[in-house]
Amino acid sequence: MSKIVVFTEEGFKGRTAEFKNNVNNLEEKGFGDVISSLKVIGAPWVAYYDKNFAGKQRVFQEGEYATLDDKGRFSSLRIITDDLDNPEIQLFEHINYQGRSVTLRQETSLHDIDFSDIASSHKVKGGVWVLYEHINRQGAQLVSFPGDEVPSYSSLSFNDVASHLHPLLPKP
Repeated sequence: MSKIVVFTEEGFKGRTAEFKNNVNNLEEKGFGDVISSLKVIGAPWVAYYDKNFAGKQRVFQEGEYATLDDKGRFSSLRIITDDLDNPEIQLFEHINYQGRSVTLRQETSLHDIDFSDIASSHKVKGGVWVLYEHINRQGAQLVSFPGDEVPSYSSLSFNDVASHLHPLLPKP
């Protein structure tokens, strides 16, 4: 059974709670803006800075996270239950799926294909993808799900920002 265990202090200390389903408002559970460490068992989770799965986001794959760079900022949690097989994403140079495009099926540094800091929209055709602000999975993240068609990154403050992306992969 997949779950996330959250703690109010670094190093897996303090108050703790375990969640097996989406939480659209951590404040109602007594954990709004206080998570300082966490453990993920099974499926990946997305932590959002705002309630109702909105705002900045960060993906956590299976593992232990004793210290979080963005501790105390999460207001909602979403478990990823989507099919992670056959990942595919199409990035577009301009908004509304216009301009030059590239279709990717594996982790890619956009610097390597001359598409870094260019993408302004995308369509996810398969899998769940994480777009990163910087190479090597660094910086701000944008998590996109199957069927997501994002006509413009402007409202997400991610326009012409992506430099690296990778699909979340199924457990072997």
